[in-house]
This record gives sequence, structure tokens and C-alpha cells, in this order.
Amino acid sequence: MKKIAELSLGIESNNHLLGINEKYNLLFIQIEKALILFSLKSLEIIERYKFSGIPEAVIFSESKDYAVLVCRQGFSSSNKVYLMNLQEDLKHLNFSLKGEASAVFKSTIFPLSNYPDHILIGRKNSLELFNCRKDEIDITYQTDKKIHLINLIEFNDEINLAVRYEAEFQEDISKLYLLKPDIDYYCIDNGVIYERSVVSPKVSKYYKEKTIHFVNDGSQLILSNSSTSSKQAYNPKLDRLNIEFVDIEGRYLSGEVHFFDQKDNYLGRYSFLMDAKTLEPVYAKKDGLKFYYYAKKNYLIYVEVRKEDYIEIVEFTEKDHQSLTMELLRKGRVKKNKVDSQGFKQIIL
Repeated sequence: MKKIAELSLGIESNNHLLGINEKYNLLFIQIEKALILFSLKSLEIIERYKFSGIPEAVIFSESKDYAVLVCRQGFSSSNKVYLMNLQEDLKHLNFSLKGEASAVFKSTIFPLSNYPDHILIGRKNSLELFNCRKDEIDITYQTDKKIHLINLIEFNDEINLAVRYEAEFQEDISKLYLLKPDIDYYCIDNGVIYERSVVSPKVSKYYKEKTIHFVNDGSQLILSNSSTSSKQAYNPKLDRLNIEFVDIEGRYLSGEVHFFDQKDNYLGRYSFLMDAKTLEPVYAKKDGLKFYYYAKKNYLIYVEVRKEDYIEIVEFTEKDHQSLTMELLRKGRVKKNKVDSQGFKQIIL
């Protein structure tokens, strides 16, 4: 591994790498109340945009041509949703205000594989399918209760939603406890959102033109790649695995796994980079943050938390692969890769 660049986020900062858009060769970085667009081609800041709130999430449409930015207002759950068209001049982007999302917006806004230029937005009391290309709402479904979380379930050609509503407390305050989760199921089909019966599996998500499939039915978690006929199965009670990112060429998957024993005791967490051909991890970091892979230049990108936080950009190819399995991660048998740090570019954001 060779270090290419190191981007300083500040000393003991609360600044974050929000996301990557490979199609437009961009990193989206939050520095206090500013959003920085950083070029992965030139390794330079393209533009810095300032907001009244703190940029906390960037969600890209499936086409990658559009993005939704969510800014939190102060320390409250209040937020503002903005639409960006990345086909515009990146130095003069228009941030079009699109109202407010539900309080837990990181779990209520999603791209949809069947709708490449749309974003699903869970608002306080509605589900909204927003057409980014036309800059208009295609579908709105009003709910009687406040939306708390949304779980996206893509299966075959169906897009289903498990919507969890905000829990209410018992009227008798001497018996304070949360009620059983209040969940309804919905389907998005042919321009309509409608309520439906319970959906199985619990989690189902497609990546890379539906060749990579991640599915959890509660008793078994299966990760498969139809282009290579690869398949891995896990016990979701012991290996609580989540896929968070797949690069544009479908070479690597990244995510995290939380390990538990048979008695449900917590054993630890790893962030990992996984070879899409074998579906085995090839790089991992204990308690690490999210990995991104920029396939155009073979860059592995992640945040390194030290006294001063950095975004690390390192070259990562097949010769840097470790021979890992989830069982080796569970046992903590992970070595550190040597990193050549000569001649890298240092950047203060």
C-alpha cells in the first residue's frame, strides 16, 4: 500500500467524510458548517459551500447524477433537505431546498435501484418519491403516525418498505417502557405507494446492476454475486454484517461486522473491504470507520482517527490483499498492511 494523500480534518474535530461519487470523481466532506467538494482526479478542493446548519448526510441517486444533502439545524432534530444536480458546474452548484426529513434522516432517505433518478424521502408524516431529474414529487403517501426508521427491502423487481413509527409511552408513567415496535409495510410499484402485508425477508438489497445481492431473512444472511457464482452464508445472530458501499466497477464491497457469541455477548467490530469475486474480506480494521474504494485509480479511502483526524487516500491493489475470512476477523487474526508514506500529498481542508 502506498499513501497518496492525507487530508486533515482537524484536531479532535467533529468533521466527517460524508461520501464519494465515483462518476464525478468527488469526495463530499463536512468541515463545521461547510460542505467541501474535493476532486479525486486532481487531489484539490473544487469548492466550499457554507450552510446555516451542519451538513450531516449525502445520499446519491442510483444514477449518481443527483444528490440530496441533509443539514442538521443546531442540536435539535430539525433539518433541511437540499437537492444537488451534479451535472451542473461544480463550482456554482444550486442547492434547492426541499423541506425537512424525519428526525432520523440517515435511516429514512434512500436511492432506489428501479428508479435511477429518484430519491425516497421519509418525512415526519409521509413517504415521498422525489424525481430529481424533473425536480418534482412523483408520489406522496401520507401516514397517520410519525416516521422513525425505514428499512428498504428490494426483492426481484419489487421495492418494499418496512416503516417503523415513533414509539409512544404508556399513560401510566410508573410503568415506563417502549411499546412493541409499530411497523407497517409498503410497496412502490408503477407510480403508486400502497400498504401491503408483512414482507419477508427482513433485509434485501441489490448492488452493481443487481448482480450483487445482500439478503437477511432472520435465520440466515446470504451474500451472493451472480456474475462470479460466489456465495457466502452467515448466522445473523452471531455475525451481524452490513454492506455499506460497492464501487462503481463492482470490484470491492465494504461494510462492517459486529460479532457476538452464542450467549449474545458482544465480541467486537471490524470494518472490512471485501473482494467481490470471492466475497471474502481482503482488508480489515478493528473499530475502523467506513471504507470507500475509488476503482478508477485503485484508491482505498478511509478516515484515520488519531489526535488529529485525517482522510487517508492510499493505493490498494490485489498485491495488498490479505487472506482473511470472517472467522479470522472474529478471532482478531488480522495483520496491519505496511504503508509506504514517502512523497504523499498533505492537504489542510
